This record gives sequence, C-alpha cells and structure tokens, in this order.
Amino acid sequence: MAPVPLLFLLFFLHQPLSSSLSDSGALLLLKSSFLNPNPALSSWSTPSTPATSHDESPTSPCTASWIGVLCLRGFVTGLRLAGLGLQGTINIDALSHFRSLRSISFNNNNLSGPLPNIGRLDALKSIYLSNNRFAGSINDSLFLSMDHLKKLWLDGNLLSGRIPSSLSKVSMLIDLRLEGNNFTGDIPALQLPSLRYFNVSNNDLQGPIPTSLVHFGAAAFAGNPNLCGPPLPGPACPIPTTYLKAVEQREGDSHSGKLVLIVLGILLVFLALVIGYAAVKSRRQDQFADSFIDHHDAVSVSEAMEAAAAASPVQLPSASSSRRRSKKRSGSNRGSGGGGGSNRGGGSELVMVNDEKGVFGLPDLMRASAEVLGNGGLGSVYKAAMDNGVSVAVKRMRELNRLNKEGFDREMRRLGRLQHPNLLPPLAYHFRKEEKLVVSEYVAKGSLLYILHGDRGEEHAALDWPTRLKIIRGIARAMSYLHAELDSYDLPHGNLKTGNVLLGPDFEPILADYGLIALVNPAAAPNVLFAFKSPEAPHVSPKSDVYCFGVVILEIITGKFPSQYLNNTKGGIDVVHWGASAVAERREADLIDPQIMGLAASGPEMIRMLRVGVACTKLGPEERPGMKEAAEMVEEIADGGGGGIESISPIVPTQPWREGSLRGSRDSRRSERSVEAAQEPWSGDLLSLY
Repeated sequence: MAPVPLLFLLFFLHQPLSSSLSDSGALLLLKSSFLNPNPALSSWSTPSTPATSHDESPTSPCTASWIGVLCLRGFVTGLRLAGLGLQGTINIDALSHFRSLRSISFNNNNLSGPLPNIGRLDALKSIYLSNNRFAGSINDSLFLSMDHLKKLWLDGNLLSGRIPSSLSKVSMLIDLRLEGNNFTGDIPALQLPSLRYFNVSNNDLQGPIPTSLVHFGAAAFAGNPNLCGPPLPGPACPIPTTYLKAVEQREGDSHSGKLVLIVLGILLVFLALVIGYAAVKSRRQDQFADSFIDHHDAVSVSEAMEAAAAASPVQLPSASSSRRRSKKRSGSNRGSGGGGGSNRGGGSELVMVNDEKGVFGLPDLMRASAEVLGNGGLGSVYKAAMDNGVSVAVKRMRELNRLNKEGFDREMRRLGRLQHPNLLPPLAYHFRKEEKLVVSEYVAKGSLLYILHGDRGEEHAALDWPTRLKIIRGIARAMSYLHAELDSYDLPHGNLKTGNVLLGPDFEPILADYGLIALVNPAAAPNVLFAFKSPEAPHVSPKSDVYCFGVVILEIITGKFPSQYLNNTKGGIDVVHWGASAVAERREADLIDPQIMGLAASGPEMIRMLRVGVACTKLGPEERPGMKEAAEMVEEIADGGGGGIESISPIVPTQPWREGSLRGSRDSRRSERSVEAAQEPWSGDLLSLY
C-alpha cells in the first residue's frame, strides 16, 4: 500500500477528534503511531469516500478485510493486533473515537514508551498489552473510571513504581496479570469479589500479602524476595513496633466491658441465625432459579462475545470424587437426584440426569457466581462458577413447556443417557411451569459460529482444512448417532447450526441443544428450531436435519455467514443457492474459503465435501441423502476415498429465490444475479443466534 499522505496525517494531528471522523480515518491515525505498520497492516487502506461518523464506505473496516478489526452491526467493537511485531506506541486519541470499542489486544508486539492513558477508554472490558516494552510508572488514578473493565493484562513489560491503588475501584475485574515487570512497594489490598485470576510474580514488591489475595497461592507472588507471609513459605512478616506498643497498652485495660460485649454479640448472632434459617428454609428451593431469572437479559453483545472468546478451560472432577465431596455436605444431596435417583421430576429441585461429570446439588449452584454469556431463541445462557472450582453452563429455557413434569423428566433422562464423544448431554435440570433451567458441562473454547465469523485471532487462524474436516466429520458422526438413537423423533436434533456446535480444546466438535422437538411447545418450534427453516417446513422430518447439516458444511467450507440463520434481516450469504449454482456450473473452487486453499493437494477433498453439502440442501426432502448416508460420504472423504462422492450428479438450481428469503425456491429472484452481489457481509449479534 502506498504511504499515507503527509497532508492527511497533519490534518488529524492538528484537528481535535470529533464525531465527524470516520472509522477508517481513526484507524489510519492509529496506524500512523506505529513505526512499522506495513506489511502487517497493509490491508488498512485510505478511505476513498467522504468521511462520516459511521463509516459504511467500500473501504470501511466493517465492510472490507481490515486485519484485526472486529465489528458488530457495522460498529468497531474490538481490535486484535497481537503478534504483528508492531513498534512505536498506541494513539489513544484514535481509539477514543470508537464508542463501541470493548476489547483491544496488542500482546506480543514491541510497543514502547509510557503506558498509554487507557483510562480514557472507560467502556473497555478487556485490555491485552502483554509482552511489550512499556516502561515507567502508572498514574495511581488511571483506573478510577474504568467501571466495566474485566480483564487487564500488563505482564511482560518494564513497568515500575507502585501498583495503582485505583485498581481497587474496578469492581468488575476478573483477570489481573502484572507479572514480569519492575513494580515496587506494597500490594494494594484489593477487595474484588469478582477477581478470579491474579498474578504479580517476578517484580520487586515488598511487605505482607493482603489477606484478600492469599487464596491465589504462592505462585502468584513468587519472584518477589521482599514479600512475606502466607501463602509464601518461610517465616511470617515481622510485627511492626507500633502494633506491639498498642497491644501492651490494651493489656492494662479492664476486661469487664469486653465480656459484656462478647455475651451480647453471641446473643445477637444466635438470634440472627434463627431468623435467617427460617427465611432461607422457606425460600431456598426457588432461590437458585430466581438468581438466574433476575439477570438482565439485554447483556452487551461485545461482553458476551468476549466471554466466549477469552474463557479459560475448566476441568470437571471425576464422578467418584464429586460423590465423596457431596456426601460430606448434607445439603448438597437434598436437591440432587442421580441418574436414576429418587428426585424424579421434582418441581423445586435440581434433578441430576447424568452424573458422569460429577454430582452437585441446588445448594452448590445457589452459591455460584453467574455470568451472562448470551441470549437466543430458546432463552439465556449463563456460566455458573461453583465454589469447588467447577463451572457449568446453565440455560434458562422459556419454550420447553410442551410436557408436564413427569413427561419432561422422562425426556431429559433419555437425553442424559446418550453417550457419544461429540455430544453435550444435559447434566441436570430444574423444573418450573413457566420455564426450565438445563445444566450442562461448560465448554470453554465456545462455539464454531464465533470462531468462524467473530474471531480473527489464533483460534480462527487454526481453522485450516484438516481442522475443518475434523469438525465436519465429528458433526456427521454425532448426527448419525442421534438419528439412530432418537429415530422416533421427527427431528432427532432439530436445531443444528454452528452456534450449537461447541469446540473442545483440540477443536473436536460437541453438539448441543439436540432432541428438543419433544419438549418445545409446537406453536413456538418454528421460531426457535433451525430445522424449521428448511424448505419443507412446517412439515419437518429427519431430512430437515440433513438440510441443516448441509448448511453447516457449506458454511464451514466457504467461511461465509449463511443468510439462512437470519429472520427477515439483510446480510449473510445464501450459501444454499450459491453452492448449488457453483456445482451446476462446475466452478466449486470459487466458493472455497481462501484461508484453506493453500493446501492444493486437498482441493479435490474440499470440492467433494462441498458437493455433499449441496446434496444435503436439495429442495425436496426425498432428493437428499439420509443422515447415515451423508455421514458415510463424509467418512469416505475424510479417509481419502473419492468413490461415491464423485457420483453425485451436478445440482441444477431450482427456481432461484429472492434475496433475503430463507425458503429458497418458493420465491423468485433474477437468476442472473451475480455471486458478488449475493455476498453481503453480515455483522450482527452472533450470540443472539445460539
């Protein structure tokens, strides 16, 4: 890219930032603060249209491929510029232009100078500045206005001076990493109930460790020779002489007043315990459900995306260890019913339907801290972190009211008995007439939907062809298993889409939200189950699941967001029509995601897999393969075979459908419409599609 004109830069250096500055202009101003922006940021090009406050020009970051820029609904919400070898500093004036900015990542670069005044970006939720060369002290009041900050990574720099006491005001802080710097002085006594990770190791701190931080363990404080006291090994901190004098003075005082206060205190505590026990006993069964129901459903999209992107792995305990721990706590079992326990269908209990990941009860979840992850057609999703370190996903589902208590219990236990490495079975449920809570294992990496379309970091870069083939194969195996085990269901899955495909640590797919057709109110099913977007709806069948599987294949291979996921909303790409046209015209290679085209030897595999996706999304259910047959095709491709797939005849497009239509050939559209015109990017709310 040609250098940015000097006049362009001088204009911004001498003009205050205002609402008239375009998104492109603000990012180019940020780019100018780096000493070596190219070639890493060569995709950040000069806008060719007049600047507007909400830039939607052809070169807008949200409509062009600007590396590292994350957008939602046309607004810049995140910057992912880690590991680009950038030098220089960060222009905070440029970043302050973006009112929707929630996350910045400049990890593993070579940025230097004083720490930028990030306190001006008071809407940020995540700041990642690890492993740079920022130096000097930090203003003690820097974080006073950062009420929304959850993650702050400053480790691996050259920062010095005292740790800012204003961090104690960041009430929502979850993750604080300051290790590997030159901080001195005492550690502030941070009283932050939300703090889950803390590390100040390898600095030059001194004095006692605050009791509020002791539980983070010795490793969080190692490498500071002048720190003392628990949890570090060695002698306790010396007692200050002023404290000793105060003790000597108190020893001469009369003890009678103390005795009266102690007795009075005991009586008050006993009275409070009696009153508290009565109140808790009358409400304890509903407290857990209410704690989730009272959460704000309108959670920030960027917050939910950040939670999905940056969550840390959780290892669930074995069933045996959890059972032993549960037996020691009499309250933990009262709300629990094992896989075939006695709490069958209890209306005010947490009923266990699968104990392979451990046994827990309603009291365990009542004490858990909850974090909203997102909202979808079926309800809200929360992450619940229990006291024992175990995290689970809790789904508050409003539409699972088709069956009574006994019928719901029967179906949940049936789903809980399913065993397949690519399925996420329910662990427990809480039954209410109005809505249900369904508990499952928390999968840290998040959904394929987010990593494929919302993330542009390491996770997205890891989606090469072998990984995508592995994901498709795992989905096919799970779907084939479901169609065999739930063959009595009209829709064994019913809601297959990439938002319901979670990814394990090794990118192994894990399917969620399956088998709900038996539980969802029939009147609500067309609005909440993706299988009802198939052309034959509302007359769905197992072949509707096959249609959904085909959409997922096309989405994975093309890397494009399907318009089929949207309800009367412009955006996305009609991957079904696009794929059918490409196969008919023998130009399948044009559809393959450029990110995976580097493996020329795998080109035939990709084309054959794309043809499977097209075959699964044919207009008529009778034209599609069965789920077992489709899975066998996938297995044959994954194993390196070509027979059977080549025999799929070219798909002649049926009546083309109108732009934005979800039903394909039921509507009309000009058949000559160009592929480029169909590729309208979508930048909406990923979490609303889960």
